Amino acid sequence: MNKTVGLIIDGKKIYAEEGTTILEAARQNGLNIPTLCYHPRLKPLGHCRVCIVSVEGIKRPVTSCDNPVTDGMNVTTDTAELAAMRRDILELSLATHPYQDCLTCVRTGTCELQGNAYCFQANLPKQLERDVPTEDEKDNPYLVRDEEKCILCGRCIQVCRSGPGRFVYEMIGSGVNTRVVPYRDGEVVSLEEAGCIFCGQCVDVCPVAALTEKGRDRGGREWELKAVAGVCIECSLGCYLERQVYGGEVIKVTVPAEGDKVSWLCIKGKYGYKKANGHKRLTTALKLNREKGSYKKTAREDALKDAAEKILDLKESHGADALAVLASGQLSIEENYLLQKFARHVLGTTNVDLGAEQSWVKAFSGLREIVGPGALAGPTPFDLSRAETIIVIGSDLEESHPVADMAVGRAGRFGDALIVRTVSEHKKPAAWEEINFSLENKTEPDFIKALLELLRGANSKDIAGKGAFDRVSLEKTAALISGPNSYLVVGSSFFKTADLKAAADLLELGKESGLVEKGRSRMLLLSSFSNAGGVLAAGGTPAAGPGFTALTNKNGLSREEVFAAVQEGTLKGILSFGPVPAGLHEKGLEYLAAINEFDEDAGGADVLLPAQDIEAKEGLFVNASGMARLNNAALMADNGRAEDWRLICELAILMGAKWDYKSLDEVRKEMEA
Repeated sequence: MNKTVGLIIDGKKIYAEEGTTILEAARQNGLNIPTLCYHPRLKPLGHCRVCIVSVEGIKRPVTSCDNPVTDGMNVTTDTAELAAMRRDILELSLATHPYQDCLTCVRTGTCELQGNAYCFQANLPKQLERDVPTEDEKDNPYLVRDEEKCILCGRCIQVCRSGPGRFVYEMIGSGVNTRVVPYRDGEVVSLEEAGCIFCGQCVDVCPVAALTEKGRDRGGREWELKAVAGVCIECSLGCYLERQVYGGEVIKVTVPAEGDKVSWLCIKGKYGYKKANGHKRLTTALKLNREKGSYKKTAREDALKDAAEKILDLKESHGADALAVLASGQLSIEENYLLQKFARHVLGTTNVDLGAEQSWVKAFSGLREIVGPGALAGPTPFDLSRAETIIVIGSDLEESHPVADMAVGRAGRFGDALIVRTVSEHKKPAAWEEINFSLENKTEPDFIKALLELLRGANSKDIAGKGAFDRVSLEKTAALISGPNSYLVVGSSFFKTADLKAAADLLELGKESGLVEKGRSRMLLLSSFSNAGGVLAAGGTPAAGPGFTALTNKNGLSREEVFAAVQEGTLKGILSFGPVPAGLHEKGLEYLAAINEFDEDAGGADVLLPAQDIEAKEGLFVNASGMARLNNAALMADNGRAEDWRLICELAILMGAKWDYKSLDEVRKEMEA
């Protein structure tokens, strides 16, 4: 624990941990010091000098954002001299900033330059002529750059390097013609050419309107936007987010103001990849004309009735085992509970897979048995960013779980962590220390087995002699994995292909290395389904009921087994929330009812109903760290996309169930019981 020091700020005696900056100590005690380039999620820059304070014994004012407190320090934050200096700094920024646009700027009222200028009553200076572009750069579908408004605070440069680990932005030029631009090989280029992954972090930290979301100008003023807390369901990390809503539309997505310093979003969560790239959302129910091979619009009630009648007919003629209920992992816990209840109690089928790989279920369930049901909390991205060693199994981390990949990179860049990876192909050397195990002619389960054998006392010469992996690197990894600040990240590519034996070996590796023990886990298991933890808890897998209860009857079919059964001719009807493979009818499926968000995911469904937008959904989601997070409805459900939980209830009632849920609260009470 750090030493506590005592100091005085503006006559008030306060205490702070040694190493805390003057600015942080002041804010922790309710004392305000103005800032402009400082951002709580970034390492202090000290560029703008708006945060200057006077310290007794030091002749000149010092920046409070990057100077630590010392015992006995006496600080003054507000004097006439300091106010005049801050005013001069702000007027210099205003001289190169188009303040004439303030009345129509989207950041009016929340612009940090504007707020400080008002606070210190800065004069509006004559605008200096600058050699910078005056037109907004719109070279991508995600964000807009306005160089005229840039105040050279440096936040975008730093967040790009410290968060996603990119070096997109560079400061070029001199004097009033200094610019912050996407830069590569000595040239100003587009954001994409500079290596931008469009995570939007630079937009979130920009203090003015130099960087804004595409389409932001169609919304209201910042103070008119309603912030609604939610969860990203684009991957199993389940990051917190806030949807900013105006006029019945989500204008932008940001991270909460408070939270883990690495609680960033990626392109998927910030912009919604499919939405931003013009994928067409389904807005009405459709019915397939098999003869013509085309869809026609139909009433939602007619589509539900058709699905209920056809599925019941199949049950009558082929039995309940010929039916399956699937989902893609994007339903809430409450919806998963209702859907598995519908499958098991209304249809009578055990073929239920609502979105979780069987190997992931095996590993996660085993993890829960060791750690304990009330203590299962795996590492977060924030934990990873502070690790000393991270072993990454799964070569698709950057694509499948970008925020986790950012955290791993951050640990390597700034924490001097050693990163160990399995790689399927040649990887560009990292800017930090890495051990890469090539998977050429080998697999990730082979790597796990080799490590496990080594931890159990096998001779590394014997393991290396099998032509498995480099002996020295394997020994070093085996030693590191047992370290007190080591973590194991298992990407979704592993669970897509691993069998149950490989999942069991993974669990044994966790136990042998000490990564998993009662009350704690340092293993992060990343499913390709966003709410796999919620699916498992709600009973949405073939082998377990709600609350992880073992089923007394035979296990049903998993997703892969369902599709194989279609090919074999034993499975005739599917109800699916989410996309399924195309061509199932040609393989023998007689009826498919699908509920999808996008019409290109139809998969040849006989009836296609629009799924509820996540922005309009209320419910709990469990992330890969085992934490349940509430997604609040930011938008009202419209007539075209009814609430998914109500749709499940309507189908059940049409098939003869006596369900009478009036609200989600009633569903939750039943789940608790």
